[in-house]
Amino acid sequence: MYTLFDFMTHVKGIEYIISVLSIAAFIVFWEVLKPKPFARVVSTGKEDLAHLKESGDTIKYVRQMAAAPFIGLAYIIILPIGFFVVVLSEAVNLGVKGVSTLLGKDVSFDWRPMEAYFTGKKRKQKEAGSDKGAR
Repeated sequence: MYTLFDFMTHVKGIEYIISVLSIAAFIVFWEVLKPKPFARVVSTGKEDLAHLKESGDTIKYVRQMAAAPFIGLAYIIILPIGFFVVVLSEAVNLGVKGVSTLLGKDVSFDWRPMEAYFTGKKRKQKEAGSDKGAR
């Protein structure tokens, strides 16, 4: 940890771990305070297993659970590609000016507060021009 970014990332990571562990500890503590701890969790699990046995579609559910990470990976891969397709289609729709805008030519920091019109730059230029004409 040599930079502020490294330090902040480390601190935030520990903060999130402590938050998740605190929530989990609270849930466990709340269940322990009940007259029959975890009874509802056990009964719900039993009902789910009974439903799987009755439906006979256990293989289907196992396939869906096995496919879930791959579907998530497909979304992760497809979303950036879709983003670039949308940006390029907008660039084509806007033409050459749109491409320069998207590339950042028009988004650069050209505005400077000291030279803003509301500070009187135009008036100062006019006054300077009238002073030059008087000489």
